[in-house]
Amino acid sequence: MIARKTARFLLKYASSDPLRLADIVQRRAIEQFRTPPTGVATTRFNGVHYEIDMSLHRMMKKYFFHTHEMFLERIFKRYLAPGKIFVDIGANCGYWSAYSLSLVGQSGEVHAFEPVPQYFTFVRRLAELNPGYRIVANQIACGARPGAFTMAVVAPRAENFDNYDTNIGSSSLAAGFLDHASELTENITVEVIAFDSYVRERKIDLDRVGLIKIDVEGFEAEVFDGMQGVLAKSGRKVPILCEVLTDLNRPEPLDGRRIIERLEDCGYRCLDATHLRPIDRDALGFEENILCL
Repeated sequence: MIARKTARFLLKYASSDPLRLADIVQRRAIEQFRTPPTGVATTRFNGVHYEIDMSLHRMMKKYFFHTHEMFLERIFKRYLAPGKIFVDIGANCGYWSAYSLSLVGQSGEVHAFEPVPQYFTFVRRLAELNPGYRIVANQIACGARPGAFTMAVVAPRAENFDNYDTNIGSSSLAAGFLDHASELTENITVEVIAFDSYVRERKIDLDRVGLIKIDVEGFEAEVFDGMQGVLAKSGRKVPILCEVLTDLNRPEPLDGRRIIERLEDCGYRCLDATHLRPIDRDALGFEENILCL
């Protein structure tokens, strides 16, 4: 299953950027054969220091060697530049916040949202380690309306260290999303706000926002409910990179097609983030990254 998924991804990516594919393969080989550090380790994106705990999950090795979802890097580089604003909704341990901080520089801003206390610690630490940069770390989630809501959290455990299907990035506010893995989760109460309210309170200039990243494990529709003002913005659309999930067989169905249709109704073009061509809404896998412009 994993081999087929990897082959499908490589074919899609190679069709749009074959030269870049060689770099991805080389970096993956470095990850494979080099021994990572143990315990708390620091890696760097140019001048940005990023601290991680290698004991949390096997994924931390990818963070340390900068091999996590490398195919998305060209999107971040295309839309983020010095002075721009990056918004990270569902920051988890802050990998993309750290990467983007190196792109927007000391004249830019990163606004990161992560409600899970254990993972928020790394986002807050990112801000502490880089005092010359502006990162606003918010221990809160984005959704349709403000309030306190129950979130199923996948905590780091030894028995789950090598599990990529349900990992420390799988925590979700979507009702029933992790019912199939209840033995790996614990429920906590987190605060939720609407992103439109945050924009107003912080007086964020949407024309400075280079990219909004949304990775919320099935809670996408609620996040978009809370950012209708952003979606309806006239003129230049704020670029959005969103992980969209589709599973119509769940008790609470996830329908990526409806998300795409909603964004298109707001004037966005939705591209497959792998090869940057229009997304095929009739051939969505369980997990798709879409770039909306």
